[in-house]
Amino acid sequence: MLTLAIDSSGQSLSLALFEADQVVSEFMTNTRIQHSKQLLPLLDLMCETVNVKPQEIDQILVVRGPGSYTGLRIGVTVAKMLACTLAKPLYSLSSLQALAGQVTDPINSLIVPFFNARRQTVYAAAYAKQADGQLDEVVAAGHYQMTDFLQKLSTLAVKPHFISPDYANFADLITQNFTEASYSVQKPAFSLISTARLAELTWQAEDPHTFTPQYYKLAEAEENWQADHPDLAQQAGADFVERTD
Repeated sequence: MLTLAIDSSGQSLSLALFEADQVVSEFMTNTRIQHSKQLLPLLDLMCETVNVKPQEIDQILVVRGPGSYTGLRIGVTVAKMLACTLAKPLYSLSSLQALAGQVTDPINSLIVPFFNARRQTVYAAAYAKQADGQLDEVVAAGHYQMTDFLQKLSTLAVKPHFISPDYANFADLITQNFTEASYSVQKPAFSLISTARLAELTWQAEDPHTFTPQYYKLAEAEENWQADHPDLAQQAGADFVERTD
């Protein structure tokens, strides 16, 4: 079964074609050029390179977030469009779980993936890795103040294994909460969909007509809009992102 995987949740843009657990082709960029200008041309090039027609793709997997608001919207929109146009099933994958999936060793450790969410906050979760490779969620994925999240981890009697592209931003806080011997750190690969053991992770079936990215928090502009328009914000369906007036 041929799977198209899309990750536009961060600065790097990754596309991959998988046949079972074998990579058929993978393309990645790591620039500040907008994903909206790269994704479709890169997809065309990848398919042309391995002589795969879009109709031959059996299913589509997209990273649903958390991550860059704009990047997520671009990737999810393209995935939904392809799923509808090609009449193929659509699945989504948590960026936090994909990041945790890169960890290969510590079965007895607590795997702690996180992304910088600005203002000393993070998107984070904690997973226990089972012998079969499955990840059990120990601390729910969400948006946290980093100090609160670290305090939560410190109450668990398991050594945390941090994996994050943004570790340097929070290294001081982590060393304040854990001794050097009581935690470990791993630098992740650029792509969430290339090195993660995708088959061992939780794929969530999605309806392409209703599926939306998983942000965990409002964008700063939306927070500001709701603060300036509290009455409108309380109305059902009031959403800065969707408004056009």
